[in-house]
Amino acid sequence: MNKVKAKYVKDHVSTFGTQVKKATGKHFSINNALIVRAAMGEEKACKQIADMGQAGERLSLAMPVIQQHALSYIEGIKGYNTTLAAIYKAGGDASLAIDKAGSDLTLSNTKYQNKLEEYKTKLFADLRAEEERHNDAMDVIELKAWVDAHVREVDAIAQQESISNAPYLKQLQADKELSRQRMMHWLQNGSDSNVALIPEKNYITNPIQKFWQEVRGIFK
Repeated sequence: MNKVKAKYVKDHVSTFGTQVKKATGKHFSINNALIVRAAMGEEKACKQIADMGQAGERLSLAMPVIQQHALSYIEGIKGYNTTLAAIYKAGGDASLAIDKAGSDLTLSNTKYQNKLEEYKTKLFADLRAEEERHNDAMDVIELKAWVDAHVREVDAIAQQESISNAPYLKQLQADKELSRQRMMHWLQNGSDSNVALIPEKNYITNPIQKFWQEVRGIFK
């Protein structure tokens, strides 16, 4: 910062508001020194002021929407859980009545079934054991085949998407860098700025977009 020029910047008002000045510095990190340094063209101060402004703009834009969504979510969860509680309370009362009626009938039915099952127990036990063994073996074979196919498909999708996403990730980096270069250009050149002199990189061309859509269409 040019100290010679800075000494001519006279503060005639701060002494009338020392407490609010301190509060502003405490809560927002804004003070006379920072403002003067930025006004005199100090790079670090210019960047800090610009970053603070961008952060403030983003917060002003985003916070009302965030608040709306957060409150809607809270109300939705409240309604969901109070409704669940009412449903399950009614379900519990009804279940008790049904279970009692079923238990009375089950006792009579069990006496009949026990006699019948005693004659069939040995045969059914042998058949059941063989069926379970066969089912278990088939389940293992089918599960392994399914898992192997699923793993191959997931790997293929991930590889295709990783390739097709590369230009988009590269574009994000390029856009951030272009935004940074434009900010610095404006801070450094003021009214003489001409951002057209800063080259733009466009990795997402029509062929890339078509390829990206085709990759996702393959596995739908």
